[in-house]
Amino acid sequence: MLFPNEGFAGEAMPVAIHAILNDVRTAGAIAWEMQQRLSFSEREYKSDESVVTEADHRIEEFLCQRIAAEFPAANIISEEAKRPFDPEKPLTFAVDPIDGTDVYSQGMTGWCISVGLLDEHLVPTAGIIFAPRLDLLLVADAESGATLNGAPLPSIGSPESISIRSNLMVTSRIHKHLDLRGFVGKIRGIGSAALHLCYPLLYAAVIGALEGPGAHIWDIAAAHAINRARDGDLVYLNGEKIDYRPLTDGRRAQDVIMGGHPLIVGQLRQVLRRLD
Repeated sequence: MLFPNEGFAGEAMPVAIHAILNDVRTAGAIAWEMQQRLSFSEREYKSDESVVTEADHRIEEFLCQRIAAEFPAANIISEEAKRPFDPEKPLTFAVDPIDGTDVYSQGMTGWCISVGLLDEHLVPTAGIIFAPRLDLLLVADAESGATLNGAPLPSIGSPESISIRSNLMVTSRIHKHLDLRGFVGKIRGIGSAALHLCYPLLYAAVIGALEGPGAHIWDIAAAHAINRARDGDLVYLNGEKIDYRPLTDGRRAQDVIMGGHPLIVGQLRQVLRRLD
């Protein structure tokens, strides 16, 4: 989808999210290089006990500077730095410099850089997710659809019913919120919420994903846009659509988020039970 950039002599110019694609690639290369030099002892903990590293700060600063230069009329919401949010602005970027910082800090591969774009109604319309260690580059917008490493990403397709062969991607703390014993398949997790929520689009055996509660706008916006471009969906466990307005100030989502084909999401809702 093309979006207006009002930063050039006051003229509206058509600019796509692809305008920052090379910046995201560059950020991924920097993050990978920094990961190779990162010592486990260098990781720090924020007030919520989540992990942060120097790479989070460096990548965020780099990407936010590039986005602000390319889209001066847009909001930018990011994980590490607080910025004012103007609801009158037509575009909002949600930036997660390292999604999966914990596994990143341990030298593992399941992390990515995630940049989501929401329209004036705060609907996710475009996104870039780049996982350099996994050689995955997902790009989507509402006009040209979604691509994986430059090739068209097929629609999610009509799924089969949940079976013992089914795989479900989950956050590491999901056991604190849900009783998963009703799910007969396999439970997996690699660290990144954005990747978890996109895996049902990539691998037929992965039928869905569960994240949160506690996800932030920067965790899910890009994945939501990519799912929307390929017939997937992200909704709350209670069936409600995700309202991003309460999340623009950095607050966490209050319910578990489910991703996948709408039919599978409905089946999962029937077999999962809350613990809290």
